[in-house]
Amino acid sequence: MSPQKARAKRQIKNKKPLKAKKQTRGKKPLKIKKQTTVRKPLKAQTTAPSLNAPSSTYQQTGVAVNSKAPESVRTEALSNISIPNRFESLYNSFSGEIRPLIVPIDSDLKSLTKLREKARIQNGGLLALLHGDSGIGKTTAVHSAAVHMPELFTAVVSVPPTIDLRAVPAWLQSNLPTRDSKRSILVLFDGREVSDDKVGLKQLLASLNQQLRQRSDVIFCWPTTDKSWQAEIRDIASRIGGGNFIPADSDIAIHGPPKEEWSKILERLLLRFSKTYDDIGITTDLVQSLCAESDTIGALLGKVGGVIADRISNVQATRRLPRLLFVVTSSGDVNGEANRIRRAGNQILAPEPLLGHSPRSESGKWWQERNKNPNHHLGYMISLFEARLVTMGPSSVVYACLHHDDGELCELAVEKGARKDAGNARRTLMTTDLYRFLLDQTVPEFTSTRKGRILNATKEAYAGIQSLSSKHHKKINTAICSLLSEHLPSFKVSPEQFEVNAGEQNLFVDAITDWSGATLNLEFHHLSEAHCKAASMASYIMDKLRAYSIHYNLIPR
Repeated sequence: MSPQKARAKRQIKNKKPLKAKKQTRGKKPLKIKKQTTVRKPLKAQTTAPSLNAPSSTYQQTGVAVNSKAPESVRTEALSNISIPNRFESLYNSFSGEIRPLIVPIDSDLKSLTKLREKARIQNGGLLALLHGDSGIGKTTAVHSAAVHMPELFTAVVSVPPTIDLRAVPAWLQSNLPTRDSKRSILVLFDGREVSDDKVGLKQLLASLNQQLRQRSDVIFCWPTTDKSWQAEIRDIASRIGGGNFIPADSDIAIHGPPKEEWSKILERLLLRFSKTYDDIGITTDLVQSLCAESDTIGALLGKVGGVIADRISNVQATRRLPRLLFVVTSSGDVNGEANRIRRAGNQILAPEPLLGHSPRSESGKWWQERNKNPNHHLGYMISLFEARLVTMGPSSVVYACLHHDDGELCELAVEKGARKDAGNARRTLMTTDLYRFLLDQTVPEFTSTRKGRILNATKEAYAGIQSLSSKHHKKINTAICSLLSEHLPSFKVSPEQFEVNAGEQNLFVDAITDWSGATLNLEFHHLSEAHCKAASMASYIMDKLRAYSIHYNLIPR
């Protein structure tokens, strides 16, 4: 090699790449390991605490899901869980305000986990017969395994009860999820307590045997109440597939929760409706009596459902009670203050906070005396009238007066600097609790602080309008309802349905309309920023509820 080439080679060898210097100059070198390392996903915390902490490692399955997850998360996670039949009367009485509540039962869960291991070992799925009295919790036990042991079981696959016995194999072929290498699939075959289709039963079991041989991750759960029907299924299944198809220990006796826990379960269930014993006008003694009369938790829930129907639904119908909607407007922190006296998610008034924020008011003292009688309890009255509290901010009120009043209110708003804007009027209305309630929309968040900035012109215009509310209360309410009608054509309040004199004490109904098949009474309360307090709202609302309760003869004078 020539001296020139050798020298050039050494220069190239010793030269540092300029690109590397540009990348690292003045910066810490990138750690490639942190960029490329794949993190394991966080495990969802779906196991809910039981009423009494179990001593076993099995999270104690069975009647109904208690979770401390945020409401939005819990609703998404459990929205596909069927509500047990014994919950139907409760579900109907409270207009569907229910979150499935599954209390874990240790023995039931152990039985299902044993079958899971057996299927894995024999490398083939199996048939499990769940037996027990009607209402003991057979259906819920299956759902409970998926809810409380998500690391072992996927979501339950329920065969629709409308599917004929002979069509079940084809349905499974089309609807079973793909194999899960780590978790088992519980197939619930509910609503087939008995059948006279003997040929169809044999065809079903023969096809099912073939399918389960290929699916070690599937446990086919068949709830039964009739012992002879259960014996017939077992006999045919044994002759078709033997012990691998239906093992000797695959007959699971569902025990359900112990009787001493039933009252606690009922309390938890009612809480999912945002209700307490006081809200439905029953006592602890009555609940204990119903527990003693019932053979299963399902029977108890059926009896309680009957009591609720009698004490709420029937009273509402016979007394022709309207639904009450309190609408509070203000330029203050109206949402935050309203949240103190209503329940999250459904805007139902909360009796304890109502009294707690205004105990010394005349109406507060009156209700404290009435609460001594469960038939006159404030919570019970709230349930009978389905009384809710919604809010409106200053912008929507100002725009309502700008666009739907041609007199003093509109002139005052213009003087303060407010201007008509149809687009903004619609947008501000659509963000209000009132609008969302009428559309049956869920409020996206339930905060206690005010968000966004209110223009000074809007605040001053609202302050001026609010100062005239004692003189022009009807005109303000008419403007608001007119703005609602403009953007909700089905919402109508005729002129004679404003400030209706009910003929009882101070009971003048601000506005009456028919909504969702029921009479809806709207009571408006317009507060200044200085008086926008939960105490002011509570005193006003309790006074109105007193007048309504007396007018409809629910409480004697």
